[in-house]
Amino acid sequence: MLVQKLNWITLLLFLCHNGAEANKKAMACEGESVHLKCDVGFIKVVKANYGRTDCATCASGKPASQLSNHQCSSEASLSIMSARCDGRECCTVPAGNSVFSDPCFGTYKYLDVSYDCIPAKRSVTCENSESVINCGKGVIHVHHANYGRRDLVTCPHEFATRSDCYSPQTSSLRSRCDGKKSCQLSASNSVFSDPCVGVFKYLEVTYSCETCAHCVDYFQLLFGLSFFSTINMLVEEITCITLLLFLCHNGAEANKKAMACEGESVHLKCDVGFIKVVKANYGRTDCATCASGKPASQLSNHQCSSEASLSIMSARCDGRECCTVPAGNSVFSDPCFGTYKYLDVSYDCNPAKRSVTCENSESVINCGKGVIHVHHANYGRRDLVTCPHEFATRADCYSPQTSSLRSRCDGKKSCQLSASNSVFSDPCVGVFKYLEVTYSCETCD
Repeated sequence: MLVQKLNWITLLLFLCHNGAEANKKAMACEGESVHLKCDVGFIKVVKANYGRTDCATCASGKPASQLSNHQCSSEASLSIMSARCDGRECCTVPAGNSVFSDPCFGTYKYLDVSYDCIPAKRSVTCENSESVINCGKGVIHVHHANYGRRDLVTCPHEFATRSDCYSPQTSSLRSRCDGKKSCQLSASNSVFSDPCVGVFKYLEVTYSCETCAHCVDYFQLLFGLSFFSTINMLVEEITCITLLLFLCHNGAEANKKAMACEGESVHLKCDVGFIKVVKANYGRTDCATCASGKPASQLSNHQCSSEASLSIMSARCDGRECCTVPAGNSVFSDPCFGTYKYLDVSYDCNPAKRSVTCENSESVINCGKGVIHVHHANYGRRDLVTCPHEFATRADCYSPQTSSLRSRCDGKKSCQLSASNSVFSDPCVGVFKYLEVTYSCETCD
């Protein structure tokens, strides 16, 4: 048997390698469309970027001036692709500014997507109807949910007039259904509000039936039935938690880690450079972390994720040397009522320059021979020390401006900054603010 002949390290490397290669890829140049398709299962978008991150892709026939900015990213790419494609068998999305807006004016862009095909069940509930999803002996884990209309065929109706009505409800349905054996669904505007008035909508949910101990199903999902016979003995001898922790550790060595149980605070710090949050989740994804002294009922839901975790952590911490964030519902809201949660964060320390412009002032960032790439920007106030003022009264004024500053400054040798409400609007009236920007100076080669 392979399991008997391979040592632990070799086997785990083999597992991680197979897991890393599991993603499908799709790419389209600006003006074309990207096509995602699952022959088995449903789409789950893992990574997406509309922009430019190299000088070669979609470069044929384009002038150098349109290819020089290779740090161009639309921060909304993943959320937009997920809203349009997650939980569907096939999906077509135009690669254009009309969908993603323009993250870097003057640069010829492309849409690059990585996605998985997840074996799951699918439930559709037409507007003003109810249904029940049931997992029998297992418990529900919601992969994706949308209340709206993403095609003209499902739930046919005279008012099925649009197929671009996206209102993701994954977090809401996870909070309502995850960890339960059955869950009643109601497709109505009174529950989800109305994302497209006058259109006949439906609630679509993709989900699986899981328990903490059912690792066999997880490995079949990842590696296919051909690998199942090889891994079967290993699953019997190693606990679910230990093996999954080894599997998911692939690539984690490059990042710093920070973790805090619910009610505590997570601390991020860079001795050199500035924080860049890579991954973040407030919820629960295993049965062991922060489990001491807690009843099993508060630990059984290990598919609990707050979708806003990354954006919240980025707004609070990106571009800072140190950062403290409470792990609590007051910050992240409650993604799974009744579950004891924790905040798990991965981050890098990026060598960069930092510019601070106090409110009602102007400044210039300059890269000499190189060109600017903005890592993070915020107009507001994240501490009480920077730009001291009698109205420096709050340190929780977050208004990320990364996309705006990238569009304005990326690819240029110098860029003028103006810190004013007339440029960025006023995120916290009565507070004296500042514009902080972390950036680096780069060239295409």
